Amino acid sequence: MTDHDNQESDAQAQLGMDILRRHFRRYERVAERAESLSVTAGSSLAGDRDAATYNPVPDVVRNILGVALDHLHALVVSVEQSNGMILAMSSFTLIRTAYEAAGTGLWLLQPQSRDERLMRSMRLTYDNRRQVRSVQTGLGKTDPGFERMLGRLREQMDARDGLRGKPLKPMTSVTDRLTSVAELVPKLIFPPLALWQMASGVAHGNSSMMIAVLERKQVGPSDGTSADYNVTSSVVTIALFYAAALDMIEALFDLYDARNTAP
Repeated sequence: MTDHDNQESDAQAQLGMDILRRHFRRYERVAERAESLSVTAGSSLAGDRDAATYNPVPDVVRNILGVALDHLHALVVSVEQSNGMILAMSSFTLIRTAYEAAGTGLWLLQPQSRDERLMRSMRLTYDNRRQVRSVQTGLGKTDPGFERMLGRLREQMDARDGLRGKPLKPMTSVTDRLTSVAELVPKLIFPPLALWQMASGVAHGNSSMMIAVLERKQVGPSDGTSADYNVTSSVVTIALFYAAALDMIEALFDLYDARNTAP
């Protein structure tokens, strides 16, 4: 062992696995809650839907929620069907996506103003469809559906005084979305942006972030300023990151319910 080694003990790893599996059971309850989501007549969400029926806000949020839950379920399958095997790097890839999706859902529902919720949703719809056009262009194909989408968004915007003439770009970055929603999840182990940045660094093979976030063991001598390390993931760390993703999803449920309550 060197001063820089921080590998967890077998007992710590077992504790982490126990915690992770408890959160897998929690995931099941969260997934059941997602299946019961609806839109209540007379609620703010119903008003959002009626004001913009093309890709309406409740549908966008529920689609995003499905993405977050699907990725967290993939980690359940990976661990349970392998009898407890932890895939260190891909685990963070899955959790990272859940942060981004849940954070985007929170960001969409965050504003008190209907016009602002609609504007955020329509800008997201525009940017998502723009990416399809980019792919089509790269393949040497045309994309007439892009102009149809643009026309429908403009029609919806023109019907509201607060949105008429507003631009559909630029899109708010993931970084800014996660910064914005930190106030909605104040009890996370780290702010949403920091969690996403750490998980993204591991997912993208950022060696500096991997050494900072994961457990490490020095291999070979140090030259006094640097050394080589083997890195893998602490099970406790994955359990904590997974729990934070569920915390964000549950906060999204709570905000959805608040916007879905009829007066």
